[in-house]
Amino acid sequence: MRLRLAEKLLQFISRYLKLNSVIALAVAVSAGSSRTGAGIISSALEKNIITEREAIWSILMLPFPSYLKRWFSTLALSISMAGLAGGIFALFLLMRSAARFFVAFLVLRCESRNNENFSQEKISFSSNAPQFHNKKFQFKRFQFKRLFKNLILGWLFFAVTFALIPVIENFFKKIFLSGWTIAAASIMNVSAALALAGGSLSSGELNTSQALFMLILGSALGTFTRILRQNAGYYFGMFNSQIALKMLILNFITIMPFIILSLIFSGLALVL
Repeated sequence: MRLRLAEKLLQFISRYLKLNSVIALAVAVSAGSSRTGAGIISSALEKNIITEREAIWSILMLPFPSYLKRWFSTLALSISMAGLAGGIFALFLLMRSAARFFVAFLVLRCESRNNENFSQEKISFSSNAPQFHNKKFQFKRFQFKRLFKNLILGWLFFAVTFALIPVIENFFKKIFLSGWTIAAASIMNVSAALALAGGSLSSGELNTSQALFMLILGSALGTFTRILRQNAGYYFGMFNSQIALKMLILNFITIMPFIILSLIFSGLALVL
């Protein structure tokens, strides 16, 4: 905070991506916490500072800055556990998240051009420019009721996922080959899937292409439950049910094309 890194990131984002100031702030803050960025979007929507469409699409941008910060540790973990297959898998995850970020950004740019309130807006970073301590960006704290609702929904989705994944994993172990256990484990826990992939590679049960395909397949199969357990709680906690449902649906729709592409490319590597 003393180095004002968030404000510098906000300046960079606003200069090159030319986003609305509130959305740019939310994206910059999401580098530290996507939930905090969502809180800014929620408050701005309540105050009619941004439109519903802008709120929905800006929410889809928030996971990438936060994930980018964690990705380097994910890359190190992936390579250490599954070697080349793990490194390529981590790269696929990053590219998938980045692609959805830019799709949402392009939609927001089009939306801003169509919005009379923001089409001419430019952010200035002079001495009089809005900073984080400015009243313009002072958003009210969440009510206890909203926080309680958020936590209950989040815990519910986590509980359902943790209860079902062991059953699914045991089913795959009995019915299919070891590669499918990697896919099943990847639905819930990437670390467990990487460990299984590393073991299968070491024992010679799978080669690099097969391990990579199973990791990506497991990530694809777990997309729906992952979106629910990571996002549904705070979507419904911070936004009304109609908007939250749209966010969940668009979250799934916008990520699926890139998941399909990753499966196609990894499948080609498996065949060739």
